[in-house]
Amino acid sequence: MRRVLQTLRVIPCAMHRPHFIAPHVSRALGALKKGDFASLDGWMNSLPAETCERLVWRLAANRHARRTLQAWSGAIPTSSHPLLIAAYGDVVDAWAVRGETYANDIPFLRRRRYPKIMTKAYEKFACIVERNPADAMALAGLIHCNVVLGADEGTRVEWLNQVLATSGFHTPTIYQYARGTLPRWGGEYDEHVRFAEWIVERAPAGSCSHIVAAQAVLDDALTVAGEDDYHTMRGISLQLGDGEAAAWLRRAILKWADAVPETLQRRLQDIASCQGDSYHGICMETFAFAAYFAGAKDEARLLLTTLRGRLQADVWETLTPPVPGWLGAVGLRHRAAHLVHDRVCRDLELDPRQVCT
Repeated sequence: MRRVLQTLRVIPCAMHRPHFIAPHVSRALGALKKGDFASLDGWMNSLPAETCERLVWRLAANRHARRTLQAWSGAIPTSSHPLLIAAYGDVVDAWAVRGETYANDIPFLRRRRYPKIMTKAYEKFACIVERNPADAMALAGLIHCNVVLGADEGTRVEWLNQVLATSGFHTPTIYQYARGTLPRWGGEYDEHVRFAEWIVERAPAGSCSHIVAAQAVLDDALTVAGEDDYHTMRGISLQLGDGEAAAWLRRAILKWADAVPETLQRRLQDIASCQGDSYHGICMETFAFAAYFAGAKDEARLLLTTLRGRLQADVWETLTPPVPGWLGAVGLRHRAAHLVHDRVCRDLELDPRQVCT
């Protein structure tokens, strides 16, 4: 029956799988509950930057975790992790007040309130950096606050250079800086593309920081989606996709996968099997969606068939309206994203029933 419903496009073929950070969050919450701060602190120090950043955001949104931060700091006064989680907790609170809408659409009272909360986070990040100027996560937080508050861009460049000098191409920082180059966040014309090109040219092969190239394409797709003539996904891909865009994103994919065209398929299979439960899995989904819009059809097909329809990232919801709460309550939270995936497959002449095996 499920196969019949998929054929009739009543239900999607793609499936949701737990986010790669979920087991890390469970482990961290378990350690906090036991008060095992020393092992938690040492373990977090050993995590890749991308994983640690996602974990910090999740803990910052967890009220129980935030209630243990004072005890954590008391047990390990030199640790920056509880301070970071507290600062990112303020960022989470500021976003809860602000909402995801454009600045001009924020109701007046909330427009006055959220900058105060974000400024509190900014001050906490600044204190961490004052104590340790090489703390890349705190510098990423400063850049985030700077972008959202629309503050001076020159300081943002200094923080980026500080991270590059001490931590190299630290993906969380690169990602936050890239946000500020997007047109909808005040970036100049094509600044987001120029920054992504700079990253692709200079970041080492295999680095997740190359994801900013895919994000640049997806932001262009979001911009075009607002134009009446190109409101469908296929229309957007026809508008954005050309030989130049495809070649540019192809270079980013090859650099991220540390491959050449002849070895890309094997490298993607290696990444899916050995690093799929890491931020590389998010990169794979993001590049797949961006490749579709950029016109890099061969790479998009290859990425989609490697993913096999098992999705964890929210990137597929980029062009879909917000999901009503009742859909989540009945287990259909990810339905729209899965339908988008299936539509992309069909536009690329792939059968999603065969892709999602």
